[in-house]
Amino acid sequence: MNIISYDVGKYPRALLVVLVVGLLLRVLFISVHERPLYSDEKEYDQLAHNLATKTSYTYDTSPTAYRPIGYPAFLGFIYYFFGHHLIFVKLLQALADIMISFLIYLLLAGHPERTRVLGAALWAFFAPAVFYSNLLLSETVFTFLFVLITWILSRKYVGSTSQAVVLGALLGILTLIKPTSVVFVLVLPLLMRQFEIPLRKLYPMAIAFMLVLAPWLVRNYLVFGEFALSSNGGINLMIGNNASATGAYKYPADQSYSSGSKGEFDVDRKALRAAAGYIVSNPVASTINAAKKIGRLFESEGGLLVMTFHDAPEDGSTHYGTKYASLPLSWILLTNFCYFIIMLGAIFGLFAAEKGRLWWIVISVLVGWLVVHAVFFGGGRFHFPLMPLMAAYAAQFLGEPRKRYESLSRFQTGMAFAALLVFCTLWCIEGYVVFYG
Repeated sequence: MNIISYDVGKYPRALLVVLVVGLLLRVLFISVHERPLYSDEKEYDQLAHNLATKTSYTYDTSPTAYRPIGYPAFLGFIYYFFGHHLIFVKLLQALADIMISFLIYLLLAGHPERTRVLGAALWAFFAPAVFYSNLLLSETVFTFLFVLITWILSRKYVGSTSQAVVLGALLGILTLIKPTSVVFVLVLPLLMRQFEIPLRKLYPMAIAFMLVLAPWLVRNYLVFGEFALSSNGGINLMIGNNASATGAYKYPADQSYSSGSKGEFDVDRKALRAAAGYIVSNPVASTINAAKKIGRLFESEGGLLVMTFHDAPEDGSTHYGTKYASLPLSWILLTNFCYFIIMLGAIFGLFAAEKGRLWWIVISVLVGWLVVHAVFFGGGRFHFPLMPLMAAYAAQFLGEPRKRYESLSRFQTGMAFAALLVFCTLWCIEGYVVFYG
């Protein structure tokens, strides 16, 4: 199936300039900003290196299923053919990331050309996207695949068997990168009529989806006796649901649930029971925690900035707020201004937009993502996959601001300003805690 046309001549010169400059910007940043690996990056690198050199998914010599295989397999594939050179990974991520700009342009088909190019430009020059390209994290690859799936679903007609198979396979790969992606799989059947996908096409889609997952599930059954995607679901639930939970990624102070455990799946089961028990026993605190998690989901890009520019982001003796406040103000303002502009435009753009296929995809994804993180935990890193879709709607509004604003009803205007007020309030609270708390 011809997913993306390569006829360069059919695209406007302005788009080609945006894509080339955006790619050069990423390559330049990757070239000049060398940094060691931190936190999750180290684990991804170790797993990938063992895959490439030993054909085993292990930490040292111990088999693991704590992290799903999707992103480490991507890294391992590159390491196998190009050697253990991070530069190749980062350059491929830069290429995938600028392709997101092109996909945004395609998503905006039917809109004025300047709106479509603006959407591509919003992502091409989106500072967090540039920074994530330089990190050994799954965000860039995951987001590219997610936007590709969104574009396929948003097309006028998705009904052939080959398209259904491609969709199922891509959803399977997405799930192997982040198991929380299964929320999109569960929502999809509910929107079949809206997407004009015949119900009979669910079968090849489901078969392709399961065929992609099957090798990993069978491996975990043979090695651990567990037919599971990962061994961290219960632990992630515990991180967001315990007496010391903050709404963000923070291991609980009391980890007695792991004592006497026999392997990582046993730890995960005990963590799941402890977290479920806490939720049932503390419904009010759990509800408050859920609100905190959603707030954390839309916090500023502080975590990314600290990971990218701080000299010791893993230093546990220094508070996160202190690290964040120590960074150059220019980087903080530039990065968060990009984020704010997209969110500002997206809030009004979503209220003003026609409720077509893309709109329903975005709303479904947004609701699903909110539910997932209200249950588990939030953090600025997790809003990144949503941002290309936000950029598409920001471009619709910012491309024709007066026309779009005047099309809003009084109720829609009030709701848009209320959403913007909540967003700004969250940032003000965060700013006060970081710089004055």
